[in-house]
Amino acid sequence: MSSNVSGTSQQEFKWKARVSWLAGDRSTAYTRNNSFLIEKQASFKEKDPSPSAIEYLLGALGGDIAAGFNAVAPRFGVSIDALEISLSGQLNNSLALLGVIGESGHPGLETIEGRIYISAEAEEAVIEQVWRSVQARSPLLNTLKRCVDLNFSLVITM
Repeated sequence: MSSNVSGTSQQEFKWKARVSWLAGDRSTAYTRNNSFLIEKQASFKEKDPSPSAIEYLLGALGGDIAAGFNAVAPRFGVSIDALEISLSGQLNNSLALLGVIGESGHPGLETIEGRIYISAEAEEAVIEQVWRSVQARSPLLNTLKRCVDLNFSLVITM
């Protein structure tokens, strides 16, 4: 069993974040040697100075999937030429997020849909095997699938 720098085994390792409220709907998250600004829980505007918490979640999921493809593809002898992931999420009831009295449901994500566009020199069946392996190894996919309806499609381009 390998250890990280502090001597904790990888099996026992805990990721940590600290979040400080700044003002209004803005907070800063600190993780290891990084920080990022979070604008709101969710935003319905066309533009904001920083991503919302939901947008960070979707972006983190996309990053997790992309990193998974990068890690898994070589094990199947696949070299990826291009990879892009398009994600969208829909709340169960966005009016519950806004606090509208009398609304039922909850403000949590109900569905996340994604399209994975991949270009690689490999048979379609092999790329699909890579995708199944990515799904099996993804921390975020395996967390979210227990509480959100996930719908992904794989689009193989040459």
